[in-house]
Amino acid sequence: MRAVLALVMLAGFFVLAVALTGGLTALAVWRFSLGDVEGGAWLLVVAVALGGPALWASLLAVFARPRPSGFRMSREEHPELWRHVEELARLAGTRGPDDVRLVDGANASVWERRGVRYLELGLPLVAGLGVGELRSVLAHELGHYGGGHTRIASATYRAKLALELSLRGDRMFGLLSAWAHLYALVAASESRDHERFADEVAVAAAGRDAARRALLRIGPVGEAWGDYLVHYVSLAVAAGRTPPLLAGFRAYLDHPRRVHALRSLERVLADREPASVFDSHPPIRDRVAAMASLGGGDVPVDERPGWTLLSRVPPEAVSSLLGVGGPAATWDEVVALSGPAHVRRYAEALRHAGRVSRVGERLTDVLAALGRGELLKLTGAPVDASATPEEVHEAAVETVTELLANAVAHELVSSGRASLELNWGGMFVLRLADGAAVHPEPLVEPAVRDPAHVPGVRSRLSALGVDGL
Repeated sequence: MRAVLALVMLAGFFVLAVALTGGLTALAVWRFSLGDVEGGAWLLVVAVALGGPALWASLLAVFARPRPSGFRMSREEHPELWRHVEELARLAGTRGPDDVRLVDGANASVWERRGVRYLELGLPLVAGLGVGELRSVLAHELGHYGGGHTRIASATYRAKLALELSLRGDRMFGLLSAWAHLYALVAASESRDHERFADEVAVAAAGRDAARRALLRIGPVGEAWGDYLVHYVSLAVAAGRTPPLLAGFRAYLDHPRRVHALRSLERVLADREPASVFDSHPPIRDRVAAMASLGGGDVPVDERPGWTLLSRVPPEAVSSLLGVGGPAATWDEVVALSGPAHVRRYAEALRHAGRVSRVGERLTDVLAALGRGELLKLTGAPVDASATPEEVHEAAVETVTELLANAVAHELVSSGRASLELNWGGMFVLRLADGAAVHPEPLVEPAVRDPAHVPGVRSRLSALGVDGL
C-alpha cells in the first residue's frame, strides 16, 4: 500500500509543479491582456522561479537511462562466481541477473531495464570480504529481485531522478519542498521494509553469522578502500605506472595493523551511524540485532577470501576502474619513483600550517609548539561544528602525525640518510644506511598526542640525523 502511495505522491509532485506554473502563467497572460505589463512580468518571474526547477529537472530526466558500468564478468571467464550467484538466486526463489559487473566502490546493487537484470559488485568487497560474507551480500541483492523491488518502470525511474534534481540547491517553493520531503518520508519507509526483506533472504541463503559479519565489515572495508586510494593508488598515479592494484589492496588488508584497526572499526561505525526517518536503510546496528531472531545460525561460514571466486581479473580492468595508467611496475618501483615527491608535498603542507598559524615553519618550531600544547593551532578551527572536543582532538592528532612523519621522512631522504620502502601498515618504512628500519608515524605520534613526550621524540630524531632540532 505504501508503495502505491509513494508512486501517487511522486506523480502528484509534478502535477503540483505544473499546476503552479501553469496557473501563474495564465494569470500573467490575463494581466498582460489588461495592459498591466509590469504585473504580468512579475507573475511570469514568479512562475519560473516556483515551477521552473521542477520542470527543467523533468526535461533532463526524460532522456536519462540507467546504464551498466564497470567491467563485465562473463559466465565463461568467471564460472565460480556465476555458480554462486545462480545458486543464491535459486535459494532466493528468483531469476538471477543476466549481467554481472565489477565496479569501483564498497557497495553492491541490482537493477533492471527492459527485462534485463544487472548486478553490480564493488571491487573492494570482492577483495575485502570472505566467500561466506560475499555470498551474504549477493543473496541480499538477489532478495531485491525476489521481492519485486527492482520492477520499476523507466518512467518511474525518470520521475524519481527528476525529483532528486529538483531538490538540489534548496531553491524550491515551500509547498513543493514540503511535498517532496513527505514523499521521501513515505518512500524511505517502504525502502526500509525492502532492506529487511533482503536481509532475511541473506540470512536464509548464506547463514546468520555470515550475514551479520558482512553488514559490520562493509563499512570498514569502504574506509580502508578510501585510505588505500589516497595513500597508495595515488603513488601509482603520480609515478605513471600500473602496479598490481588488487593484490595491493589484499596486502593492505592482511597487514596485522590493518586487521586490528578494521575489527575495532566495525562496532564504532555501527554505533555512530545516525538514524533518520528519511533514511532508505535501517541502521546497521538495528539490522544486525534483527538477525539474531532469524534462523540460519547453523550454516558454516566459508572463510576463503572472496577474490577466489574470480578466475582472473585483467589488470587493465582494475586500472581502468581506478584511473591508473602507464607501464606495469612493482609496488617497490612505484615507491622509488613517487615516494620522495609524496613526502615532500606533505612536508610543504606542514610548513604551510606552521606559517599560517605563526608557529614557525621549521621542524623545531613545530615540536616547540607541540611541547607548549598548541596542537590545535596547527590545524585551525574544525570545519564540522557538531564534532565533540574529543573528536576534534583525535582528528588533529591524526592529521599532524601524518604531516610530521612525512616531514621527518623528507628530511632524512633528501639528505641521503635514508631511503623509502613500502609499508602496508601505514605510510613508508625509512631504511637507514646501516639497514635499520624506522617507522616515522609511531616515532612522532607520542609527541603529537602528549606534550610531555616532545623532548624524548626530539632526542630520537636528532640521533637519526634530522638536522636543526
